[in-house]
Amino acid sequence: MVQATVTQPAGSVSSEAGGPSFVSRVPLTAAALPPLMSVPSSVDVAPYRYPLLQFIVDWNVSANPAALIAEPPVYDGDDPVLLPAIAVVVHALAAKAEVQVPEWVLAHRAPHEVALFVPDYQRAYRSWLIERSHPLSEYHRVHIHPRMLDKGTPDWWLPWD
Repeated sequence: MVQATVTQPAGSVSSEAGGPSFVSRVPLTAAALPPLMSVPSSVDVAPYRYPLLQFIVDWNVSANPAALIAEPPVYDGDDPVLLPAIAVVVHALAAKAEVQVPEWVLAHRAPHEVALFVPDYQRAYRSWLIERSHPLSEYHRVHIHPRMLDKGTPDWWLPWD
């Protein structure tokens, strides 16, 4: 059996020689999301998916989720939906966990209705998602399915509807 060499970043954890290696990572914070989600304005919002879902997982396994949303995200690009997409996820997660919602969350609303992760050409799916969206989606004008907030929990794999 051939073993691959594992290169570890500073601060990572490794077992003694010959045993398994584990590389730790820092959980994503709301403030860390904008550079990971930034895409040219001509591109669909699908690139939002992985950073937001990883943030939700990190939130759901965190011992201190409030620390993940304490610092506001900053973005100076031309995507008017990026900060509202982060805000609706943070707002919904905080409400679900009964964590105080930071003031910065309420400042972000999309200029028009958006069904997160749904391309414009999928109108039927967009309607389906908006009908079932989280109640806080309406405030931010960014619609998410409530079950998206279960990512990283044992309930994630249960049927959505």
